[in-house]
Amino acid sequence: MSSATSLEARLRAVEDRLEIQALAARFSDAVNERDLKAFAELWASDHSIWEIGLPLPSRAEGKDAIVAMLQGLYQIERYFMQMTHSGVMRIDGDRATARFVVRERGKGDGTYYDNLAVYDDVLVREPGGWRFLERHYRYRFLDQTPFAGNAFPVTR
Repeated sequence: MSSATSLEARLRAVEDRLEIQALAARFSDAVNERDLKAFAELWASDHSIWEIGLPLPSRAEGKDAIVAMLQGLYQIERYFMQMTHSGVMRIDGDRATARFVVRERGKGDGTYYDNLAVYDDVLVREPGGWRFLERHYRYRFLDQTPFAGNAFPVTR
């Protein structure tokens, strides 16, 4: 392998990692800003899967069902913020797996939601860039006891 090819391969690997990290950040941003169009664009195909595990399980397959699932979650929590933290990934050509640590906080009419979780992801590279093929949400901590504070609506 020539040094130019090696450099090109290393650059591609760095670009892939940055694109996947940006995809996870765009996921949180779309959710937090309640931007359903941006949210739908993050998914690979009509066979994509979004699954939230126990103790509050939900599952959707296909972009339309995935967007509808998010709309349903918005009905529960008037205030909701998701923060994506550190991530690790393994890239193999046009497929990748990743795991991201997530913190969420939400408040609805009499509901409270504070958690830590992990997203286990399967991603694919499409002509427009990396997209989620599967996202599996695994709770690590969940507190639904009332908390103080004021919540403010999303404004644009």
